[in-house]
Amino acid sequence: MRIPFLPWPRSAAAALALSAILALAATTGTARAATLALDNVRIVDVERARSTPPRCLRIENGSIVRIARPASRACRRDARTVDMQERYLMPGLIDMHAHLSLGPLQMRRERGQLTMVADPDDAIADHNARRLVAFGVTTIRNPGGDLAAAARYREALDGGRLTGPESFDAGPVINNAAVRGLATAASDPDEVRQVVADQVEAGADWIKLYTGLDREQLRAGIEAAHAHGRPAVAHLDAIAWPDALEMGLDAIVHLMPTSPDLLDPQARRAWQADARAGTFAFFEWWEHFDPDGAEADRMVAAFERHRPVFDATLVAFHAAFVQDLDNDYKDDARRHAHPALQASWNDWFTFAIGWKPEDFVRARAIWPKVQRMAVRLYATDARLTLGTDMSNPWIAPGISLHREMQLLAEAGVPAATVLRAATVNAADALGAERRLGRIAPGHEADLLVLDADPLQDIRNTRAIHAVVLDGRLLDTAALDALKGE
Repeated sequence: MRIPFLPWPRSAAAALALSAILALAATTGTARAATLALDNVRIVDVERARSTPPRCLRIENGSIVRIARPASRACRRDARTVDMQERYLMPGLIDMHAHLSLGPLQMRRERGQLTMVADPDDAIADHNARRLVAFGVTTIRNPGGDLAAAARYREALDGGRLTGPESFDAGPVINNAAVRGLATAASDPDEVRQVVADQVEAGADWIKLYTGLDREQLRAGIEAAHAHGRPAVAHLDAIAWPDALEMGLDAIVHLMPTSPDLLDPQARRAWQADARAGTFAFFEWWEHFDPDGAEADRMVAAFERHRPVFDATLVAFHAAFVQDLDNDYKDDARRHAHPALQASWNDWFTFAIGWKPEDFVRARAIWPKVQRMAVRLYATDARLTLGTDMSNPWIAPGISLHREMQLLAEAGVPAATVLRAATVNAADALGAERRLGRIAPGHEADLLVLDADPLQDIRNTRAIHAVVLDGRLLDTAALDALKGE
């Protein structure tokens, strides 16, 4: 990024403004990162659940090349050396469910017909990207969106025109109904196969299958994805998770397994007798489900056997369950979400459309069941990751991943498990385990410097002192600039 000539500021306010501009400029550009030595830093070993004594970590050309004793000459030689004063260093965070470029969901009248659209927005993508990095998120999976917008984002990132996380992208979700910018319709297995082929041709890294597909369409999507060398991820409700995993499904999103086939016959009849359409199933189904019962055991066994990639996105549902209250999610949105998305959420689009006060009470009452199921699934040998459903109602970029980690910890998932899910497991799931998710020589220098040990308290992931992105150190001023603060 070229910096225009700026005269020396004549006031304190102008000096602060200039400082922010220069800090932001330092985060963008095509210049190769200088050799960097992070000295006197404790490395958080998320795989062994321990933090090391102080070390010196050397970064060259955006990659980690050496880990040595503190003050090592070989580590510090000809490098910009920063004494981290025994702060904690962990891999950059990975959000596996971040709709980077998704615009607000809108109802429009086009050619005389009322149409639902969610057109991509490059300005929203830029806004989200900067704030993700500011909160330590250095990689994302975009599990459903416009592939042309994803390509533009990658080009801008590669060209140094913006600062943001690396993105692994799926195309629009494949469903039985279309939403421009978000979902592509397929009416039979052959159409599903064709959509998969078209998305792979357009650059899709993943194939996202959605709730409206029947069993044969879902199977066709999974098989077509595999035939093209792509993993298939699905958001499911009618089809039970164990059945989909038997078909070869690679990944599942959202801890909302609201299939009637996951209720015993009596509970199924009771639920279906009073079930309402829409998102009421987010709590009505759980009222009839036992997270320690036989069907829950079947889900756990399927996770152990098939080891799917899984992100629970608890934060998206918890935000809906407390929407009737003043809460942190709304404050996050006011501070960090793009104004166009905020306007949509305040106007009409939420996950709690039509809910009455008593519905929110019922939703909060079943939350311990959701927590219990999260603990059971995150204790399995599946490829457990973290996701937020960013750009959906009240899910602000970056900060929401820290809230997801806290929700899992509050449920009883150990901090070490949560940290592995946010780093190592996610890198493995993305097929990038040789370069992302770990602090080791040869891995890319996407790192998070914290003031306190996150293994002791997961809330310490918010105590961000600095972020290293592609080998470039972003200090507090640079991070504040990325947040627009």
